[in-house]
Amino acid sequence: MTSVSYREDAVSPVVGVMLMLSITVMIAAIVSAAAGGLSGPEKKAPEALLDVSLYSAKDSGGFFVPAMSIRHISGNVLSTKDLQLVLYYRTPSGRLVKGNLSGQEAVRGDDDWPLFTSGKYSGVLSISDDNRFGSDTLQDSGGGNDNWFGNATASFHPGDMLITPARYCGPTNPHNPSMEYLFPGIDFRTDFPAGAVVTVKIIHVPSGQILYDNDVVVQ
Repeated sequence: MTSVSYREDAVSPVVGVMLMLSITVMIAAIVSAAAGGLSGPEKKAPEALLDVSLYSAKDSGGFFVPAMSIRHISGNVLSTKDLQLVLYYRTPSGRLVKGNLSGQEAVRGDDDWPLFTSGKYSGVLSISDDNRFGSDTLQDSGGGNDNWFGNATASFHPGDMLITPARYCGPTNPHNPSMEYLFPGIDFRTDFPAGAVVTVKIIHVPSGQILYDNDVVVQ
């Protein structure tokens, strides 16, 4: 009678390969899940219709200074702490100037002015809404205020306006420190005429999306 013998080691390599494949698939799944958890859900950008105005010499109560305003026409409420303002401007002489505002920044006044003196501070931009924030835009320190751009409580609603502190400047030595912050190194008497064009971008930082991107003609 012929006997047939079976070798156990003939099955072992196949089982080993299957185990290795299973482990590889499991590791890949774990790594993929971990990567997805670390990246988190994608931030959705809010939707808002905004309008930006720039002025070479805005009448601010009997005196004229350069100024800027951003109007929220419609859409979602925006937290200004989540916004970044970027400006690109080429002067008549050809020099490229880049301005940037991100977070809560302050500018000081001038001792030639009655209210906005060198001991007072304003946000570079602030929300003009006395009913919601009161009229205390000017502060004794640069630590911030509820209506300043970049403050956690400075929510930008439809109908709101972000403005520079032009109205607090004065007729003696008229200038606007916020515009000097946004357009560093510019002589506004010669470098910022009406008809000039400024590229303005407003970015929602958490999502990286651009809410506003336009060439604005200076008035």
